[in-house]
Formats: sequence, C-alpha cells, structure tokens
Amino acid sequence: MVAFVRQYRYNSDMALDRMQLQSICKRGHESFKEYAQRWRDLAAQVVPSMMEKEMITMIVDTLPVFYYEKMVGYTASSFVDLVFADERIEVGLKRGKFNHPAWTNEKTGANEEGENDGETLSMTAIPTRSNFPSG
Repeated sequence: MVAFVRQYRYNSDMALDRMQLQSICKRGHESFKEYAQRWRDLAAQVVPSMMEKEMITMIVDTLPVFYYEKMVGYTASSFVDLVFADERIEVGLKRGKFNHPAWTNEKTGANEEGENDGETLSMTAIPTRSNFPSG
C-alpha cells in the first residue's frame, strides 16, 4: 500500500488548484458548451471540491469581456442554467442581435438572415435568494 501511494503521489501533487482553474480561458473555436464542459471537468479535479455556486462565479470570471459583461449580473441557479444562458448569447451573436465586431457583417450591415440589425436582445437579471448555504 505504501509503495502504491508513493508511486502515484505525483497525481495529488499535480492536482489543479483554484488559481490555475481561474487562468483557463475559452478558446476561440470553442462553443460555450464545449468550454463549460472542459472547464467543469477540470474543476472536478480541484481539491478540496468546489461548491456549485463557487464554480458558477469562477467560470463567469474566466469569460471573455463580451460574455462577462452579459453574465456578471445574472444569478444562475445551477451550472446548467449558466450554460443555457451563455448558449443563448452565442445564438444572439450568430443572428446579429448584438453589436460585436467579430460577428457583424460589415459589408451590408445586415445579419446572417439578411435583416437589418435594428433589434436588440437584452437580458435582465433579477436578484433571487440563493438556495446555497452561506459560508
């Protein structure tokens, strides 16, 4: 038993910590859902384990500025809700609902469907009481 622990001790020595998890970034080609899955898989390796509320706060802090601005006031009740909200932002970007230089069609000023980009998608965050124990 002691030999086994000695041989595989490097796994615990190399375990991801919260600081390393905070430095992980969404890759340009990744959808938010892919990023969230990769991030959550890594978060599961953090010792001691993270509460879901802490994971939600931390992943929002790792988002690119555009996503962060949309999500910082949103209080997700679960990690799944957070992923769903960010997926809606991605759909809005692809449909031209946001004024974001990387996603706009600069030649015509129209979105992918050929409509004028006059609509605005807004998200309102309503503060709710958390079901998580304080601590």
